Amino acid sequence: MEIRTLKYFLAVVQEGNISNAAKRLHVTQPTLSRQLSALEDELGRQLYTRGHSGIVPTEHGVMLAQYAENIIALAEKAEADISLPSKTVSGSVHIAAGETKAMGILARAMTDVRNVYPGIDFQLYSGTTAELMDGLVRGQYDFLLECDMQPHVNLNVLELPDNDVWGIVALKHDPVAKLDCVRPENVVGRQLITSRQGAKVGPIHDWLGEYADEVNVVATYSLGMNAKWLIRNGFGIAFAYDELLVSESGSGQSDLVFIPLEPRVESRHGLVWRKALPTRQAQVFLDAVRAIIEEG
Repeated sequence: MEIRTLKYFLAVVQEGNISNAAKRLHVTQPTLSRQLSALEDELGRQLYTRGHSGIVPTEHGVMLAQYAENIIALAEKAEADISLPSKTVSGSVHIAAGETKAMGILARAMTDVRNVYPGIDFQLYSGTTAELMDGLVRGQYDFLLECDMQPHVNLNVLELPDNDVWGIVALKHDPVAKLDCVRPENVVGRQLITSRQGAKVGPIHDWLGEYADEVNVVATYSLGMNAKWLIRNGFGIAFAYDELLVSESGSGQSDLVFIPLEPRVESRHGLVWRKALPTRQAQVFLDAVRAIIEEG
């Protein structure tokens, strides 16, 4: 059953007359009649009758006309969407994100999108996952880059391949900086700085284990640059991802040092969005992210 044949049949039903339908379709009456007969033969049903008032669809004809309207509308929409030139896709993609090197994947996708769709721009929002998740659910953002990815029943999740390693960031001359790795007992008695979700829940709480109630958290942060200033002014040492606060770890080019935790703690991240994407530009961005992941 071809879409063209469905268009022929629907035109006859709507016009109520083969002659008028043929004129509307710019085909001859014999051609239209042959197409309708072939359609009836294919389906094995009589689809219309001829009467004094013109063409009257049968019960099966009415049913087919309803399907034909939906099928033709979907086909025309698909053709229109796919055939639109790149520049017609425009608007903003709203992305909420925690601080993680996984943002590099999104940045690559954003660059790829802009190269093809110059009318698309990106609005970024930073904060803790808990704060940003509420905005995503309420429709304020199109996507959330979720740190320490969690399972979600009512949201779509695309796992990103870049994991982050947890550690302690300290000044070079700090005693903890001389360690090859940091164990839970090494941070007891120290002034600790954590992300806002902190040591109360999540991977750091699990890592601390029996020491979780003994640590002294003196400050929390949602933006890494603020934590840097606290460390540099001797306020404390901080739990953070590798490469978040120390870009030149171990190279001698920074006043800060990153020391990994032992046992090793890694966080997986994911791109999260609501079940239905609200805009075409959001879908374009998601397709670009998926393409990058597939490329490896």
